[in-house]
Amino acid sequence: MARFTAALLKMTTTNLRESAIALKAEVKEVSNCRCIRRFLSSYEMDFAVLGRFLTRLLPKSAPYKVVNDRTEWHFGTQPVNVLMAGIAHRGVAFPISWTVLPDGGSSSASEHCRALRCFSQVVEPSEIEAVIAGREFISAKWLGWLQAREIPFLVRLRSDRHLVSPEGTSLPAKVLARPLALRQVKVLDREYSLRGTDGKSADVRVVLKRVADRSAEDQFLILATSGIDPAEATGLYREHWQVETLFAALKSRGCDLERTHLTEPDRVQRLIGLLVLAFGWTWLVGERRVNREGLPRKKPHDRQERSLFRYGLVRLRSILAAPAPQPAAFFECIRGVRSPTAFLSCI
Repeated sequence: MARFTAALLKMTTTNLRESAIALKAEVKEVSNCRCIRRFLSSYEMDFAVLGRFLTRLLPKSAPYKVVNDRTEWHFGTQPVNVLMAGIAHRGVAFPISWTVLPDGGSSSASEHCRALRCFSQVVEPSEIEAVIAGREFISAKWLGWLQAREIPFLVRLRSDRHLVSPEGTSLPAKVLARPLALRQVKVLDREYSLRGTDGKSADVRVVLKRVADRSAEDQFLILATSGIDPAEATGLYREHWQVETLFAALKSRGCDLERTHLTEPDRVQRLIGLLVLAFGWTWLVGERRVNREGLPRKKPHDRQERSLFRYGLVRLRSILAAPAPQPAAFFECIRGVRSPTAFLSCI
């Protein structure tokens, strides 16, 4: 695991043949590649233990804002489909649990429930401030499952999602939002019911906001809430985009996850386990650089040149890929994994 994680960081790719070049210098590339494939096919990895370890690396205590989303790519015609749950922190979702789905396309309510059960093996439901999710996570079965466990949630609804009033009237959500002016927010004054085709239902408070003019196709932000203050819903929903920052770090801005040729769910699951371990370590090193050297410089548009993750990745790559060994710098970075709080202190 240590050699493979270091190879991923050195080469910043999940292409196994390229990672094999950096695995063990004294071993042939073909042998290294075979070793990696054996690891990904048969190594017994306890993902709950790994999730708890990642939570320990996160310099944040409960309650947690949990962000859920799905990412998908294709190798040829074969889809690779991943559900991810992370903890929002400082602009990025810190990955805690993930589920690789057997098929492509949108995920089901049963898969959403199973994914959060995996998350609950790491974080107790009482430690969750809110589950924040996008328009794919709107089934009545899933939302009712959260309510039964007293887990607060905030999800975005599609504009055509029907809301059922206490009197039994069913209307698309966009009908209730149409009278709003641009950027106006309205909290509906009573609970509405979301009903599924399987007979399941969930009663929620609904928040409406017009986010674009009337000529735009997607004019509205429609949020369903339970267990949180509806007045805070639009601000809280902004946290959801932190999971997109995580996906960018795992893919195009980090280890190029989409370049892997793996498609079997269990192998992809193990590969992501190594990637999120590398992510946690890299993020800590980036946080340490900020404490020691200050934030990365800003570009003319006033945004930082590098994220915390990228800041740490550059530092680790400079150590791991240097022609001459840098044991003191390397073991100082390892200290972050062993004692995150001490590592992040400026003492």
